[in-house]
Amino acid sequence: MALVPGCPSELRIYKPSSSPRFPSPEEESESRSRLLRKIHAFYLRASKRLGSMCPRRSGRRHAADADGFPCVGLCFGLLDPVSNIVINSLVSGNDVTRRRRAPLVLEDLERRSLDGMVTFLTRLFPDLAECQAVRYLHLAGADLLVAARAVASDAGMKRFECSSSRPAAVEALGMALKCAALAAGHAHPDAARLIGGWHKVSSRVDEAIRLLGCSAAAARSTPPALVSSPEEDLWWAWQLAACRRIRVPRAVPFRHTWLLNRTLQDAIHGLYLQALARLPAGELRSRFHRSLLKGGHCYGPLDPVSNIIVNTVWYDAAFPRTHELDLDVVGTLSLHRMENRSLYGLASFLCTRYRHIDFHGAVRWLLNADANLLLADPNLDPHSVDAGICNDAQAQDPDTGVEEAFLAAATAAHHPNPDAQVKLLTKCKAMLGWSALSLLQGGGKLPSEDVQRLALLLSPESYCDREKPLPVLPLTGYPRAEVAYEHTRISKKVKDVLNAYERMPNGDPTFELHTICGVNDYVSGPAGPRRKFFYHSHINFLATPKSPLGGGVSVLFFAEISTNDYDRSFCCPIPLPLPCAAQSRCLYCEFKGIRIVHPVGADFHGRELEFEKMVCGEDPCDNDLDPTQQPFYTKLAIINYRCLTTDTVRGTVKEDSLYDDVDEHRRVRGF
Repeated sequence: MALVPGCPSELRIYKPSSSPRFPSPEEESESRSRLLRKIHAFYLRASKRLGSMCPRRSGRRHAADADGFPCVGLCFGLLDPVSNIVINSLVSGNDVTRRRRAPLVLEDLERRSLDGMVTFLTRLFPDLAECQAVRYLHLAGADLLVAARAVASDAGMKRFECSSSRPAAVEALGMALKCAALAAGHAHPDAARLIGGWHKVSSRVDEAIRLLGCSAAAARSTPPALVSSPEEDLWWAWQLAACRRIRVPRAVPFRHTWLLNRTLQDAIHGLYLQALARLPAGELRSRFHRSLLKGGHCYGPLDPVSNIIVNTVWYDAAFPRTHELDLDVVGTLSLHRMENRSLYGLASFLCTRYRHIDFHGAVRWLLNADANLLLADPNLDPHSVDAGICNDAQAQDPDTGVEEAFLAAATAAHHPNPDAQVKLLTKCKAMLGWSALSLLQGGGKLPSEDVQRLALLLSPESYCDREKPLPVLPLTGYPRAEVAYEHTRISKKVKDVLNAYERMPNGDPTFELHTICGVNDYVSGPAGPRRKFFYHSHINFLATPKSPLGGGVSVLFFAEISTNDYDRSFCCPIPLPLPCAAQSRCLYCEFKGIRIVHPVGADFHGRELEFEKMVCGEDPCDNDLDPTQQPFYTKLAIINYRCLTTDTVRGTVKEDSLYDDVDEHRRVRGF
């Protein structure tokens, strides 16, 4: 991330850099060499331990063949490296002997072990490049789960271990272990056998630790309550890794700002989903889809969701639309761009207020505060009930005032009228008053009359003219007609799958559509003669229960829509994403950089099999690969392609054509 040149001296405005920064090839090569030497020492220790456990095999010194050398297992797993080799050898030994495989060379086992560990980490963390995984393994002394815990910490995933996030984390651990086995050369049956072996170890972890000779401290730390739960029988390993100590250099020369940034982007996306759920459906379809994408930033003097609502409602009142346009869809790429703009606005606010921190430090503060400026900067409003100690800001006097910081935020976030927004944000609490602020803090869906009240308070003179009839926007010409057609198509498919999801006793659908807030049409592909066809779409949408018992609270849904008549389409409700926590992954949505929230435990395309094929160098869509061409989906390709979407704050997308020439920017009155 880079400072924008030529800004006023009191402002520090950040913009995206061209690409993520990775460790140098020299550093990666050195780390790999040291790791292989460390793994070699682990195999020698594992051989002695297996020899003591199996006296018939003691005295064998080389891994010349599977029948003669006890260490035929790979080094990765859920315990310390030596114990992993022992367990994997016991799980795989009989199969190796029965199949009479080719002689196993120790160097080959070591290399495959490293490949498996790197794959484990990159499968567990979506934005971790292989070169970064190597570096973390080096710092962790080749202890796989210690390295994984370090990645989670450096990525700001403070809720990876919380109870609400645990199902996704446990699912990810199991999938990462299987992908590691496949990347290390295990065939599918052998990989499944290895995973089954670890599940058996998990069911009797106390006995396994005693037999393996692990430390007494590690044995005492094992949580038996977790082991007894089948769906969480791998979680003990994550907690057990916390007691294994490693020596980490005092000064780590590389800072993974890229990982922090991705975690913060996901957290901000969750805030926008909450804000969309609170806005009334009628106004959201008719006008707020425009004002949210134009000026609905999440920074401000209130909590982030309230800031989004205030900025959205005010922009609609202060800069009214000139044409009528009713939409069920909030543009996906436009929404992502607004989220990115909010992120750089938040960081620029903090860096302007506190000149001793840089972008990396600001993102750290924001993650600690869940993107809430009242928590990240307690000096913003010391009397707020949300103010708390999340960093060292409370011990610092701000270097600039609130107005300068909000101007830096509005400029970095590309607000259409930064000066007007600064006036709003510095005065809106006084303008709203206690009763309206209490209304925003309620947490439920805002009725239309309450939103009208907010608009009147925020922009009293502008609001008077807004009920005049408006001409309907002509949906003609390219690309406006194409975007409108796609939105109509998606809306129809979502309504069909939602109506089929669940019905009330009288036969009516249980839910009605609130808004569609994320679409990826590039799932299960590319396929076909020209490799331009995709078999599915992944969609997030909000729906409201029709029954009064539902309380009118919108529910987030995930849908997989088939583009042909052979595969089934389905949808299911899912919880709003928890910030800084583990989430279910999808190969296709990650490749496109689209923030779709996926269900944990559900079977959707892109969840499991596609990752397994990718790590084996196969085409996830079962297309015949040309041996002279690189696979379409690779880990590095996913990271590089995501940069095109995930860091966009400028430029235009097709969805912008819907809003061309539909609002007037005029001087805002009443401030």
